[in-house]
Amino acid sequence: MSKYGWERGEIKFSVKEFVSFRRSMIQFYNERQVRLFDRAKFIHSQLVTAGKGKRGFDFYAMFEKLVVGNGYGEAYDANGYEELSNVLFPFEKVEGKGYIRVSRPKAPKKNQFAPLKQNANGIPVGHEAGISFNRVTRVVTWSVSENNHSVERAHDHETGRAFFKRLSVVNWTRGTGGEIVGNDEYNQESQESGRGGNYTTNRYGVAEKQFKQSFAAARSWR
Repeated sequence: MSKYGWERGEIKFSVKEFVSFRRSMIQFYNERQVRLFDRAKFIHSQLVTAGKGKRGFDFYAMFEKLVVGNGYGEAYDANGYEELSNVLFPFEKVEGKGYIRVSRPKAPKKNQFAPLKQNANGIPVGHEAGISFNRVTRVVTWSVSENNHSVERAHDHETGRAFFKRLSVVNWTRGTGGEIVGNDEYNQESQESGRGGNYTTNRYGVAEKQFKQSFAAARSWR
């Protein structure tokens, strides 16, 4: 079932927590790039061996089996699937046909898994989401573009999981925090009074504190 949606939020950090959070996320991303490059080289060698001397061999089907490994579910749900498929089976322009994914795997190159510099201002989360850092305001922004199941993919992505895991242990101080809001096609279609607007998906720091206070006040009036 389709579910078109989007998500975005700005979260303010203290000086200490901002530096630590940003450094931790960049380190995580760079370590993941190393793991993905090693995995890409291994899968490529496996594909070459499996298809050697076999006419009409379906390299992409074999690739999906290797990515899933002993796990279950669809290949595109596997960790690193998007990055690995784009490197091993890139889309190339074919005259009169547009861009078509190659049928034989390309050898991965190290620069395709380049690390981020320590002064990087953003981290990609797949190709539909990203994390950005504003070092002046100490604001971290989470943004997911509107697409079918894009929010779910961003949260399931290894980098997305690392982002929210680290947010859960931040020491929120006075004046820090924020919220993430979003919307989806089912909510927007609601015709009931007061429904259909953007909704909050996560709250942190001062935003969470204010919500709890307002909720407690509302209950006391019942």
